[in-house]
Amino acid sequence: MKQSVYDYSFEMRRQRNRRLGITFGLIISVVFFITIFMNFILFPVLVRSDSMDPDIPKNSALFITPLDRTPNRGDVVYLSRMDDEKLGAGKTLINKICEFFTLQQFYPFGYTNRMSGKPVLRRVIGIPGDTVYLKDYIAYVKPAEDSTFLTEYELSKKGYNTHIYSVPTEWDGIGSIGSCKQFTLKENEYFVLADNRIECSDSRVWGPVDASRIKGKAVLEYFPFMKFRFF
Repeated sequence: MKQSVYDYSFEMRRQRNRRLGITFGLIISVVFFITIFMNFILFPVLVRSDSMDPDIPKNSALFITPLDRTPNRGDVVYLSRMDDEKLGAGKTLINKICEFFTLQQFYPFGYTNRMSGKPVLRRVIGIPGDTVYLKDYIAYVKPAEDSTFLTEYELSKKGYNTHIYSVPTEWDGIGSIGSCKQFTLKENEYFVLADNRIECSDSRVWGPVDASRIKGKAVLEYFPFMKFRFF
């Protein structure tokens, strides 16, 4: 039987085991650090739909920070699924592991093709205390401390573009509602809209979004590279 030098040298076996232990510990530490970083500081999101077109087209990639969950008007936020389906601890853990290794692209449990069955990106139009109404797909907002309405673009500190075009009057598709009566947002309520105002669901369908559904705020669009920008 062939023997190795480690069979004769206790010291060499000890050094080998020490190197293996250090390597294994380093790998675990790196994975732990990346997991903590991506869950609590910054994580990537792949845009799977054209709901935020034209500024954030389909197949774009963004970085989201969960450190800031109190957005301002004009901010793009990442919202939890809207159908309120609850997953067990085991399925949630498996989703987290797959989420980590596939950069948010694959979740084996719970997520569906329905718009309400997966997290989404939406733009904050109204914040708590604002009075809001919608006309011809444009939001008009009166902040709590003001007496007049201004358009969403005038109040936002960040410029953005929206996708709006004429639709047949008889079309009653999801997200096609172009007008709504004014209402006032309560504490911890936000009014969010998709930039693609014609084809996507948002607060026109869901109603105001509670602050607890905000998982983070977009801070950087890093793909496609020609659209590289900070929010």
